[in-house]
Amino acid sequence: MDYRPIPETHDDAVRRMLTYAFRPESGPNLDDEDHDRPEEYHRRGLYDVDAGTPDEELDSDDLSVMCAYYDFTARIRGEFHHTGGVSAVASPPESRRKGYVADLLGELHREFREESIAFAVLWPFEYAFYRRFGYAMTNKSLSTSIPPTELDDVVPDPTGSFRRLDADDYAELDPVHHAWATEALGLRRTEGWWRYRAFQGWRKDPYVYGWTDDEGTLRGYLFYVVEEDGDDKRMDVYELAAADEMARGQLLRFCRDHDSQVDSVRIRSHVDEMRLLETLSDPGAAEMTVRPGPMLRIVDVEAAIDALSFSDDATGSVTLAISDDHCDWNDGTFELTVDEDGATYRRSDHEADVSLDIGALSQLAVGALSVDELERNGELAVEGSEDDSNQTRETLSALFPPEDVYLREGF
Repeated sequence: MDYRPIPETHDDAVRRMLTYAFRPESGPNLDDEDHDRPEEYHRRGLYDVDAGTPDEELDSDDLSVMCAYYDFTARIRGEFHHTGGVSAVASPPESRRKGYVADLLGELHREFREESIAFAVLWPFEYAFYRRFGYAMTNKSLSTSIPPTELDDVVPDPTGSFRRLDADDYAELDPVHHAWATEALGLRRTEGWWRYRAFQGWRKDPYVYGWTDDEGTLRGYLFYVVEEDGDDKRMDVYELAAADEMARGQLLRFCRDHDSQVDSVRIRSHVDEMRLLETLSDPGAAEMTVRPGPMLRIVDVEAAIDALSFSDDATGSVTLAISDDHCDWNDGTFELTVDEDGATYRRSDHEADVSLDIGALSQLAVGALSVDELERNGELAVEGSEDDSNQTRETLSALFPPEDVYLREGF
């Protein structure tokens, strides 16, 4: 098997593979619609050919398994870092149960390492499947469904104005997004991401409306679709972005004013964002669903540690025994030292203070879970005497305090 970029001449084969993997109910015939992608989108595949076979000699039937990744920048520990957004992992039925996906991900992670992409994130079709490859969940998400009239008591008096937006307005939306998506794993959106990911939907494109204040400044926007569920209609708001509380209230008013068209409004948000429930006259009218979110792994621990920012008062040294069955360059015992000169991370022959696998280390590094939470979950073990282990916990907790983590993007 040969790992390589998928040429454009194999677009139809890619579409057939993706349709079968994610929309088999659509049938084998391709429709005429194919979305553009941002420039940070890259396709990769395993071909059943010899290495070095020229692209022009490839047959699309030799494509055994495929994936794609987005090379975007995500906020981690307060700064933006290159992150690989793994997507479109697909194989036809005749290629399954042969270990091809494991081989493909192995090659992809090696490419990430060579390209200095230290983190990888994905939305799993099955959590247990990707845990085998070192991925661990980063956050949960909340969906709040409510009849629009129940928003009467939480919306402010009308002010400003709403207007329909399209992809050419992306530069106006970007500062609002930056002020809103402040959590770890918030993306720095490019023009291509706005045009081809935000404004284009997988099954259908969204409506996009923005709220401007009386001075004409855009301070909030919504991305939403309207879905039918039997005889009911639902306004599905998957991005309600507000630069401040006034903008948030006006966006909720926009949702409320759809009471003649929809039976419910569903708003997706951070699981910690429970303010709406607390302010409703009848909290029992809301239905709230918490779902597991994306998964992340560190691809190259040494590069990740070197890139991360540590707080000025976080200093100390700890020896980590890392198990990584998929990326062997991360596997082993390492000493992490953080001082006024920065962080160093090197292999060590010393006894480990802490034992954990790459998934747990990834959660710790981005701030998804604390040392105590990982230890309680059985994902992290602190070694040594009681005094030594308490010191280790204190040091590790100071180096990697929990953060507010929430990946809003789908890909």
